[in-house]
Amino acid sequence: MLISSRHRVFISSVMEGYEAFRDAAAEGIRRAGCEPVRAENFPAAFISPRNACLDGIRSADAVILLLGSRYGWVAPSGISATEEEYNEARRTHNKRIFVFLEDVVSREPRQEEFVQKVQDYIGGHWRKIYSEPDELAGLIQETITASDLVSVQMSENVMAEKLKSALALEPPEAQGVVWLKIVWRSLRDEEVIDPLMLGDTDFHRTIMRLGHESDPPLFAYEHSKSRTATASALCITQGDATAWRDARDLVKLELNTDGTLSIVQNISATRSGSNSAHSLFNMYFLEPEVVRERLARAWAFAVAWWEHHDPYRRHDPLLYGVALHDVGTRYFRSPETSSTGGITIPPKCPNDPLIIYDYPRRIARASFAANAPEEIERIYRMIEMRFREWENRW
Repeated sequence: MLISSRHRVFISSVMEGYEAFRDAAAEGIRRAGCEPVRAENFPAAFISPRNACLDGIRSADAVILLLGSRYGWVAPSGISATEEEYNEARRTHNKRIFVFLEDVVSREPRQEEFVQKVQDYIGGHWRKIYSEPDELAGLIQETITASDLVSVQMSENVMAEKLKSALALEPPEAQGVVWLKIVWRSLRDEEVIDPLMLGDTDFHRTIMRLGHESDPPLFAYEHSKSRTATASALCITQGDATAWRDARDLVKLELNTDGTLSIVQNISATRSGSNSAHSLFNMYFLEPEVVRERLARAWAFAVAWWEHHDPYRRHDPLLYGVALHDVGTRYFRSPETSSTGGITIPPKCPNDPLIIYDYPRRIARASFAANAPEEIERIYRMIEMRFREWENRW
């Protein structure tokens, strides 16, 4: 079955005394199969309500503009909050602005000027007249359904194939290293990161900060980092594969303009302080607790990144996939020997990469952070199952 990500439609109007019409607009948007975006539902943030609304406009695919009799609160810019939102919508959405005029006897002078401005803009936008909330809900449903919004949805299956391709890409070659790779991406086929940002020093600092401050951190201050930026991707590598101490915490992070986030980590290292840290037998084992730790680090960064870059959740839900590269001849358990001091060397893993989920997994942004422990445990158990499948063939 093809499942599409719902388009987001921002509701712009005065708020005080207009609750019934705003509720009706949200209902009409939902009936059309889209997701209403409204200031009432924005989470508490460390930015002003005005900036939050303008960010909400940018996160949406279209804007519903409701114009009644009142001009509304005038912002420090000298125009109303609604007119600010309209200007931002014009700048970012062009014709995807749907205008609805309340049938009123008269309007405040500044509101009349605003209505005229809207109607004069390239001959005016799609305009319909409403009097009652129920009528407005129906008009909005009809308008969205008749627009091109519902015809440009990208199927989840197509996005899943793109994610699988990213998951299969070989990590950097490093002798004796087994790589854990997790890839997240949006269901939307669009530019998520401005290509110019990829080469911006401030953007690099932001990614570094998120990597060091996420909990648990993906990056460690004591390890060196290198950066490579192209027109389509930013890659940050921690550690040096040729140096044992640096190789232990090797990380490669890649961010693409389409929003694909890929994190690759070395999981062939033993736990810090392990008594068997220098045992030759270690090369035949992947320590489960190391894998758990790496999963938690990658997940924490992904949560921090998406919340930073997309706080109003335009990209919701996300898809993700997991793979192990270069498993070779290894058990998935802590190093152990027989009573004679030897081990049975397992055969080589038949699949490279070893794909953990047959199909990319869908996760809602609301669950991304809240359910992180459960999701990490699920990945861990799936890795166990994959190794058991392989071992049962011996």
